Amino acid sequence: MKIAHISDLHLDNHLKRNNISDTVKVLEYISDNNFDHVVITGDITDRAEPSAFETARRLFKKFGLLKPEKLTLTIGNHDTFGGVHFAEDVIEFPARCKNTNYYDKIKEFESYFHECFASTIRRINSTFPFIKEFDDFVICGINSIAEYSIIKNPFASNGKISSGQLSVLNGLLDGTVMNNKRKIAITHHHFCKEEANVAGTPGTVWQAIERQTMKLRGKKKILSRFSDSGIELVLHGHLHEVSEYSRKGIRIMNGGGSILSKKKDYFLVNSVEVSPEGINTQIVKVPRSKASYPHDNSLIPLKNPFEKRLAGDICMN
Repeated sequence: MKIAHISDLHLDNHLKRNNISDTVKVLEYISDNNFDHVVITGDITDRAEPSAFETARRLFKKFGLLKPEKLTLTIGNHDTFGGVHFAEDVIEFPARCKNTNYYDKIKEFESYFHECFASTIRRINSTFPFIKEFDDFVICGINSIAEYSIIKNPFASNGKISSGQLSVLNGLLDGTVMNNKRKIAITHHHFCKEEANVAGTPGTVWQAIERQTMKLRGKKKILSRFSDSGIELVLHGHLHEVSEYSRKGIRIMNGGGSILSKKKDYFLVNSVEVSPEGINTQIVKVPRSKASYPHDNSLIPLKNPFEKRLAGDICMN
């Protein structure tokens, strides 16, 4: 099976309309190049607004992806809490996060894309973790979003995968049938060693803050548990770049720069081919000049005067 992995679309009907048209172009490429399945590892929306989730649904439906056999998703911090965009948000954002019901947002995320969660193996009344089973492999969907904390998670962008979630995943994977299948895990948060080195070159004070508020706690322990469960490949986003690396003997691919890549002349898509013989990976460049699509006005909302504030955008990942 041939899988396209993308991440961090940050769809927004007012602030980031270009992300919508760019996502259309990337999905067109995926549709035209014989990919069997699409994985999106969080931050589908930018501010967790209903209008952005509805736009995502229209996009996925347009390309025939609202089916469990076609699309697998995990949640991002922006899908849960939104993010910081303007200077005044730094003051208002903590109160907004405190008033956000973390567990309700997870259920809301599932409800918007309920077709894609159909037939997953999971505990009753739980969205994550889940297993989606295919002929030769399984995808393990994990929630890496930490609950809000004014001390440990002040910008709601740090991550955590609880021991309980890992234990449940291990239990779901326990069995002869699962043992014979290759295993891929998807999370939003990354497993890089040094956030500051990976996130980019030194820049504004906001970028400095950003690099210190994108951490996943307990990475070594999580990777050890992944290894014990037989997971061979991890797909994630969060850092806005596309890269491939390995830790603890596990191959890892970041798709966070699929849409938001700093490379202005092309988009980037992670290609994963799975067979009984193994897993082959490749980062594919999609030239922007060739990724054209006859835009459907129903997919891209009309401009809003609020967009004029975009010049002051900070955008925490």
